[in-house]
Amino acid sequence: MGSLFIGVGYNGLRITSPDGQNWSAPVTGREGEIYRTVAFGNGLCVAAGSYGGSNLYAATPDGKTWKSIEKDAAYSRYVRGLLFAQGVFLGLGGDGGAVGVSRPFETHSPDGVTWTEPHEFEGNYLIRRAAFGNGKYVGVGDRGRRAVSADGRQWQDLPHVKAIDTLVDVAFGNGIFVGVGLNGLRQRTTDGQTWTDRQLGEEGEHLNSILWNGEKFVAVGFGVTFTSTDARKWTRLPNHNAPLTATYGNGVYVGTQWKGRLLFSTDAVEWKETKKCDYHVEALGFGILG
Repeated sequence: MGSLFIGVGYNGLRITSPDGQNWSAPVTGREGEIYRTVAFGNGLCVAAGSYGGSNLYAATPDGKTWKSIEKDAAYSRYVRGLLFAQGVFLGLGGDGGAVGVSRPFETHSPDGVTWTEPHEFEGNYLIRRAAFGNGKYVGVGDRGRRAVSADGRQWQDLPHVKAIDTLVDVAFGNGIFVGVGLNGLRQRTTDGQTWTDRQLGEEGEHLNSILWNGEKFVAVGFGVTFTSTDARKWTRLPNHNAPLTATYGNGVYVGTQWKGRLLFSTDAVEWKETKKCDYHVEALGFGILG
């Protein structure tokens, strides 16, 4: 089929673009459906979110036809992160409203429709974002949680991490994992256990997305974009009209901003609005379908 950008969000919104600038008419679902995360793999795009007390999953092979299912989440066991690695889609979640007893879990699927029952793993806080590389998963989450896993089922936490060092996003490239977070926080690791080269930006420069574009890491936040090939030496670039979250593909960057605004950039510094949806676009992804 080819490559596509796909955005998902509120009221079951799903929208596609071949180039990040020209967007399809949005597909919507029921009022109250929210897709919060999206991933590509096995020629599919899979989105995960919630509706009422259930987890909601949808999969498409072409960006046009979607197959969706619901699985009971008991109004608390919601999937919050999704990635594709080792031939399966891995969903990560828990009870985000329970402080210190969030009962984190994983669930996985080969096709985005048939999911295993939630499997709980150790830890008090959710893992919300994860990346795969060097034969392992590295995850980051609430109150500074950092963890590593060989299979996505059992996770080993990095001890003694402070909540102030919470990483919001993590990416893999050039043989290393890079995490970004509050106040311009940037750190790197090769194994998920030893994090080095901790650097901060200015207060309020919260970094929401870290992307590997094949040549360098690009961290995008409020008012600033940082770039680096090795996550040791960074170039700081003031940005304009930056998104809340971003993705990269086919040499361009695509982001989303409240409410329902889709943004486009060639350098992750200057962003322009290309479409405004009636409902907010919560997550974006890029990949190959078919």
